[in-house]
Amino acid sequence: MPTNNQKGSSKEGAIRLLLHLQALYQGPKTISQLMESLDGQGAVSSKVRRSVQRDMAALEGYFGVYRDDDNVWHIDRSDFDKLFDIEDSVALALLVAEKQLAHITPSHILEPLNGLFKRAQAKLNNSDTAAANWSKRVRVAPASHHLKPPKINKTIYQRLINAALNQEVLKVDYHSHQGDAAKQLTVTALSIFYRGSVPYLICRMHSSDPAHQDKIRQLPFSRISAVKQTLFDEPRVQNFNLAEYEKNGELAFRYGEPFELHLEIFNSVRREVEDSHLGDNQKITPIKGYNTVFNMTVTVPYTLNLIQWLLARAPYLKVKAPADFRQKFYKEVARALQHDTAEHVELPQERTF
Repeated sequence: MPTNNQKGSSKEGAIRLLLHLQALYQGPKTISQLMESLDGQGAVSSKVRRSVQRDMAALEGYFGVYRDDDNVWHIDRSDFDKLFDIEDSVALALLVAEKQLAHITPSHILEPLNGLFKRAQAKLNNSDTAAANWSKRVRVAPASHHLKPPKINKTIYQRLINAALNQEVLKVDYHSHQGDAAKQLTVTALSIFYRGSVPYLICRMHSSDPAHQDKIRQLPFSRISAVKQTLFDEPRVQNFNLAEYEKNGELAFRYGEPFELHLEIFNSVRREVEDSHLGDNQKITPIKGYNTVFNMTVTVPYTLNLIQWLLARAPYLKVKAPADFRQKFYKEVARALQHDTAEHVELPQERTF
């Protein structure tokens, strides 16, 4: 089997490997033809070519994949079919992947894999093994409300993905909000980030305004209505590193360093976090004389996700410390309560966090 490092840990990498298998199942392919089956436009970038070459090197010798003396890639269909004839666990893994990806992936990305998913479902429907019964008797539900994936133009999606993989300069028509007039921005595409079901283009701005020049922004794909590649601007990748960018908290709306949070929590919150912890070093202790309320201390990241999680459970918990976080938290709660008596939602003059 290819290792995790060979396959890549990203969702895009896993989907790409499955697409290669799907393409080869339909007939022999050269590297260029495999690139074409991914893109639909016959991408010619040397980086994309090297990526596909690495994929195929990882797949060679597995799932019936091999290449001939002319460097044409094939798949032994009988060997490939044995995966579904013998291994119910493979079919189950595909169905689990489908269910997980469906929540966070635009539907057109998964369309090329529908044939594989249907074959996996048919295989399990006709079996009575433990793996087959898992799909019949186990259900998985999200822990919180899932927003629907945005509707994104397929061509724009693919062009943004390719630009980010190759770190190219683009001119994009960007809308600050749906329905707003477009602003044309020149950017260097750096990377892609998925926040839930929403893909973002991480990019560096090209601007004559010193306040925005070289600033790194995250633009939702769904607010980009047009994409053009420009040949007259040099890419401004500079020293951008996605791993460092993530480590610095830029993907999570970080407000500060991790800290120790002290809470009182009701039983409903306790049940939620005692198995799936809120953070590192979580400790829950009883309060004498109270059967349904507990003290909790936990080290947490200071992020927007944390604040939103706490606000959603505000009726069932009490923030005790640290003092500055407690003050900001209840200021935010008070603002929410003011909306009950206000004629309209009133925007705060300054941010709490």
